[in-house]
Amino acid sequence: MIKQLLKSVTLACTLASSAVFALPVDLGNAGNYTLLATGTSVHDGTPMYGDLILGSEAYIYGDVGARNLLNMAHGAVVYGDADYGSLIQNAGSSIEGDASVQGSAFWDALYADVKSASQAAKALAGVNAGYVNSSQIFDRQGDVSVFNILGLNLSAGKSLTLKGNASDVFIVNVDYFGFMLGGGAEIILDGVSAENVLFNMHGALNAGHVNVAAGTMKGTYIAPDAYMQLGDGLDLEGVRFLGAGISGNLQTVHGFTPPQVTVPEPSALFLIGLGLIGLGFARRRA
Repeated sequence: MIKQLLKSVTLACTLASSAVFALPVDLGNAGNYTLLATGTSVHDGTPMYGDLILGSEAYIYGDVGARNLLNMAHGAVVYGDADYGSLIQNAGSSIEGDASVQGSAFWDALYADVKSASQAAKALAGVNAGYVNSSQIFDRQGDVSVFNILGLNLSAGKSLTLKGNASDVFIVNVDYFGFMLGGGAEIILDGVSAENVLFNMHGALNAGHVNVAAGTMKGTYIAPDAYMQLGDGLDLEGVRFLGAGISGNLQTVHGFTPPQVTVPEPSALFLIGLGLIGLGFARRRA
């Protein structure tokens, strides 16, 4: 019994001292990937897209996945694991982690994770902000700030700023007209942590698509039924792209690092343990 109590106390202390950022929607296993192309079955029930195409000298710090084809151009490097249906590795490209072929059930489950997260984000009550085609600031609306926009189209020098605190969560639902950034456009986080930002492109197929020429992006971007075209010159530090398909002439992409769990000092656990043991002896004598 004492051993069980000690285990429970250790687990409780570990969980209580963990520093973990969490979105109010569950990404499931899809959240483990930095770049993920699940494919989509919304078109006559037949999976389509599902390719992840990496341009030359793309350095991806995180795990990647592609339902159909993972195509790595010359010099592309994945500093993480890679799951795929098939693989093309051109000269000088490499996968530093584990490389695994996965079947349709695996990809169906990941697509379901992204789709479910998209629907959950869309269902959240929020502020209707229309069509964003000029520089704007979205200020915090509380601990969780939800903005519903018809589309986003920012040209060079324009920006969308999310302004709040490090613990604030921002969700931006992007409807029919898609998500487009021109060269030099920016998604700016003013006091907000990238781990707490979600852009949800929820339109089917070409609706809600992502077409980014260049610029700066941070946060998680999901588009379960759309193709993501990511251009040259993007500044991607603290990002996650989960879509039906992804093509990118990318340079360096840094995903999210796993949350660090702080374990209580051994001395603290020792004192707790002594107290429990003493309690056990007292109960025996009684």
